[in-house]
Amino acid sequence: MQRQLYGERHPLVADTLINLGAIQFQRGHYSEAERFNRQALDIVQSWYGKDHPETADTMTILAQALTYQRRYDEAATLLEQSLAILEGTYGTVHPRVAFALNELGNVAIRQGKLDDAEAYFSRVVDIYRSVYGDQHYQISLAQSNLAGVYVKRKEYVRAERLFREALQRYSKTLPADHLNVGITRIRLGGALAGQHRYAEAEVESLAGYKILMKKTSPSVGWLQAARNDLVEEYNALNEPEKAAKFRSELAKSGGEVPAVATRD
Repeated sequence: MQRQLYGERHPLVADTLINLGAIQFQRGHYSEAERFNRQALDIVQSWYGKDHPETADTMTILAQALTYQRRYDEAATLLEQSLAILEGTYGTVHPRVAFALNELGNVAIRQGKLDDAEAYFSRVVDIYRSVYGDQHYQISLAQSNLAGVYVKRKEYVRAERLFREALQRYSKTLPADHLNVGITRIRLGGALAGQHRYAEAEVESLAGYKILMKKTSPSVGWLQAARNDLVEEYNALNEPEKAAKFRSELAKSGGEVPAVATRD
């Protein structure tokens, strides 16, 4: 309808392409998300120009899809360009700047650059607190990603504290079955398993697994993480039949474990 009304290369067409890409991204279909996002970027860049914040945001969205295909250098190049445009437009403290920083953190953590990832995610937390106060759900998204750095460092107690704080804030701002609640419960389960607190970990991992099974593709990376954790947890709890169920699911599916994406 938009193409009929406005033509092939109108910003409203680009907005809808971005939304179609977001649906594919949440399903774990990253190459499809990339396809929609590249079409959108071509339209936005030709309409607004190369140095416009709308172009920068679309670069960031495209970079997300590249990150989850492990094309880190391509993603980082786009994100650095996006960040430069956004900081030049809005300064260093703005939600759109935080969006680009968050994705740079996602690239860094996957490349094992944990100090860089910590710095990026810490900036994101500070920006959202400065802009929104302390009770906005975006702070929880950023805290969860920062906690993910601590999990990589095996600082599980430190990670647990941030995951629990994020969930407490979510309880006031999001439905209990929201996708981001499910992801954070899975991540908390992993942090508890890292401390060998398997009974507590199983509660969180299973709750997050059930939420995501209703919300996304069975092969998405966070479900893979939950299955891995549940196999470990049920083995530790001497419940081999339950462990076998999730081991069987793992054998049938595959996927990379992503960090949470934030978007203002």
